[in-house]
Amino acid sequence: MATEIKTRKELPKDPIVIEAFPSKGFVSTIAAKYMIDELGMEVIGSIKSDKVQSIAVVHTHVPMYPIRIYKKDKMILIFSEVNVPFQYVGEFTQAINKWFLKIKPQEVILLAGISGKSTEKEHEIFSITTDEKVKKKLKNLKVEYMDEGMLTGISSDLLLFCVDNNIPVTSLMAETHYTPDPLGSASMLEILNGLLDLKINTKKLIEKGEEVEKMFQNISEQMKKGIDDTKQISEYSPMYG
Repeated sequence: MATEIKTRKELPKDPIVIEAFPSKGFVSTIAAKYMIDELGMEVIGSIKSDKVQSIAVVHTHVPMYPIRIYKKDKMILIFSEVNVPFQYVGEFTQAINKWFLKIKPQEVILLAGISGKSTEKEHEIFSITTDEKVKKKLKNLKVEYMDEGMLTGISSDLLLFCVDNNIPVTSLMAETHYTPDPLGSASMLEILNGLLDLKINTKKLIEKGEEVEKMFQNISEQMKKGIDDTKQISEYSPMYG
């Protein structure tokens, strides 16, 4: 079976598409899950492939595909709870690229967590955009622009496809040192609020994030002292804080 995108409802014309495959610190995954819940987004389809291990996820007693398509007004969200094996990234992005040509998005926003950036501000958001209007908004939101760097995975392939096909595209990348990193996700959602006027209240996510970050800092300190305390980590699920 080839990788296929199936939707069961009519899509909005000229949609804004947000991509959220798993990334560093589960930043994109947590942000997208919180967005789905807070906005009451409707699942309207899925991406099916024999290249991903057979998994069914269950939410509120309902079995679902692990890679799903959600909709809210003019916005479409591609949300994945599983990693795509590196050798099949090309096949997945080709399927999404063909879909983009069909649905003609007015804008694509790619979400990711990255490491390796050293800044004074924790949970800094970096950006790349081909849209001058978005660039001005990002500047007003005090989002750092990435001048040099390297991106990999599905987001990088989609970014280049959008550039080649003149589709306005923006990549938002949260600098992260924790796994999971709900505070990085909250920072990302605040920028999406500013770009798309979503009005998502991130208070609950920030409160949980501070609790989780403190827990991981304590664990790190204990491990430095030679105390092996992995039980605390296993008790927290990074997907559904």
